[in-house]
Amino acid sequence: MKNWNEEIEEIRVKRKEYILQSAKKLLLEKDWNEVTIGNIAAEAGISRVTLYKYFNSMQDIIFELQVRSLREIATQMNRLGQKGSTGAERLSLMMQGMLEVYRDQKEQIRFVAMFDHHYRFTFPSEEFRLNYKAAIQHDFIDFRSAIREGMQDGSLRAEFDPDLLAEMFTHSVLSLLSRMAVRGHLIQKQWGLEPEEVVRYLTLFLSEFTKTSPNPELFKGARPQVVHDD
Repeated sequence: MKNWNEEIEEIRVKRKEYILQSAKKLLLEKDWNEVTIGNIAAEAGISRVTLYKYFNSMQDIIFELQVRSLREIATQMNRLGQKGSTGAERLSLMMQGMLEVYRDQKEQIRFVAMFDHHYRFTFPSEEFRLNYKAAIQHDFIDFRSAIREGMQDGSLRAEFDPDLLAEMFTHSVLSLLSRMAVRGHLIQKQWGLEPEEVVRYLTLFLSEFTKTSPNPELFKGARPQVVHDD
């Protein structure tokens, strides 16, 4: 049987989670400049005073939602990558995880895209920037260790700068996922290309082009018909 303190803590955890889910719903539906603390409190069915017991500002809510979204994306990709026996295999499996992320976590991807747009010029404060960096620095998509491992075991080409390559992988992945999750339906209508196929091609390209023995056969097969909308 739970004691009083345990019950209170459970209530707090559930309420905080409900606040975050209410905020996420609004932030995915509206322009972020239109969403206020009052809107979120109303959506969560609580008062502004109660909400401020959990979060000091709108930025604190956005920060937590962003870090959660990035970690969920990273966890899925890293989990698959751990199954590889070489650096190249790890990288390939992580790229397969990217395709799974696109299928399973479109809301998280859309939130990341909206975060990037909202803070496209600067972060709200230097403290926010440093906290954000610290939150994801050691708990994000682990391309760097897979690349270094592959260069050491000979499964990946060694002429690349591993740090720059890892950053290229990270930003290429997030950029394409974001664009396809946000505008994929419009791209499909305009060009007749399945968004998931575009994502799949990037997963193949990134996982193969750094290998010492790439497999071009993976790119063969049926291609979607390109239809130009006049």
